[in-house]
Amino acid sequence: MKKPALRWLSTVLAYTQFRLVLLLNIALFSGMPAAHAAELNVMVNESVMVSELNRSELRQIFTGHRQYWSDGTKITVFVLQDNDELHKQFCREVLQMFPYQLSRLWDQITYSGQGVTPVRVTSYQALIEALESTSGSIGYVEHTEIVKLRRVEVGIE
Repeated sequence: MKKPALRWLSTVLAYTQFRLVLLLNIALFSGMPAAHAAELNVMVNESVMVSELNRSELRQIFTGHRQYWSDGTKITVFVLQDNDELHKQFCREVLQMFPYQLSRLWDQITYSGQGVTPVRVTSYQALIEALESTSGSIGYVEHTEIVKLRRVEVGIE
């Protein structure tokens, strides 16, 4: 049986810990603007006649295992730098992998001679321009109002 002083001390500590957790939650989630993730869209150049890809096909394309469209056109993949937030979000949400995993796969196919890595661009605007001007290209963007690109629906297998 606990002594009254120990029982009182454990009750006070539990109450204090509860208040601390409650205050931290209030501080973290109130008054701070919610971080909104960008809406991601897989886009292809207007020359590509694909309207839907499942996640498996998309992973094959972005990991370099599929290098040609069904009509024989070479696929050119454009991505942002590994540390870009949009790239990280695309890897996690669409490809369901981490950016470092994707980079390792690119290194493997490049060094084994089985393919080439995607073209890494330095800015979002450069990504859009590259997608618009390169026949057979694929990438990801935040907005779908880009005239020379076609949105691809990503289906679940």
